[in-house]
Amino acid sequence: MVRGGGAARWLVRVLVSAGIIGYVLADVDLGDLAHALAHVRLALVLVALGLFVLSQALSAYKWSWIGRALGFLVRALYLGAGRRRRLAVSSVVFDRASGLALLVALGALGFLLFPEYRFPPSLILGTVAVGGLLVAGWWAAPRLVRLLPATRWTRELRREVDVDLAPLWRDRRLLGGLALVSVVFHLTQVAAQYVLARAVGAQLPFSYCLIFHPVITVMTALPVSVNGVGVREGGYLYFLTRIDVDDSIAITLSLLSFGVTVLGGLVGGAVFLVSGATLPALRAPASKAGAAA
Repeated sequence: MVRGGGAARWLVRVLVSAGIIGYVLADVDLGDLAHALAHVRLALVLVALGLFVLSQALSAYKWSWIGRALGFLVRALYLGAGRRRRLAVSSVVFDRASGLALLVALGALGFLLFPEYRFPPSLILGTVAVGGLLVAGWWAAPRLVRLLPATRWTRELRREVDVDLAPLWRDRRLLGGLALVSVVFHLTQVAAQYVLARAVGAQLPFSYCLIFHPVITVMTALPVSVNGVGVREGGYLYFLTRIDVDDSIAITLSLLSFGVTVLGGLVGGAVFLVSGATLPALRAPASKAGAAA
């Protein structure tokens, strides 16, 4: 049953991605798209790649900060090194949720500061509502845990929230610092979008990048497509054609954005290999002998 459910969800994602890609290919002139790709300014793409790598360095710094606050070193299974994996995963969830909340708040702020772009009220209200719900969920999480029925699992969860994860709710200096790093991280990625727009010949205002980049990032994070394929292209097509950017330019910018993300990941992989780091153990060794094995 579980396998069948997973296959069904995967099929839905494939169909969503394929459907949107099919619509994009039918809407965009492939000759114009090839022309736009051929005239991309590679020097500016490299600048955007540098900004993206810088944003990932900021993200890594933020992770190290969270890890030190919780007594770990790095994220996920690395955080727990096979020990206390649930606590490690909880810290991952906190980072994702807090980063997403700030990203949505950045987009909502852009909508409110620049009403001249005249977006549909439903899009503005939806963005503001999602940001509000994320913030409210973060604030309410420790309180909701206390309302769970008393079982061994919930007692462990409550201790984890009240003790181990307490700095993520109570340490104002930590929260303020993490929020500041997150804002700089997102602004650096917005700047990368601004530079990529110049690389494809689109004169987008920075204020417009401040609006569409957070929204598209959240859209691609939703589990409705295969790695955001299709949703990303549809988002760029929607936002950029609203301000009279040619659809072939919009899709080119989407492809460049995805390419920069992939290249940035490869840079991180290269750093991983050069540093001599190793993959984490899924389980903590029971003894020194087990560790040696």
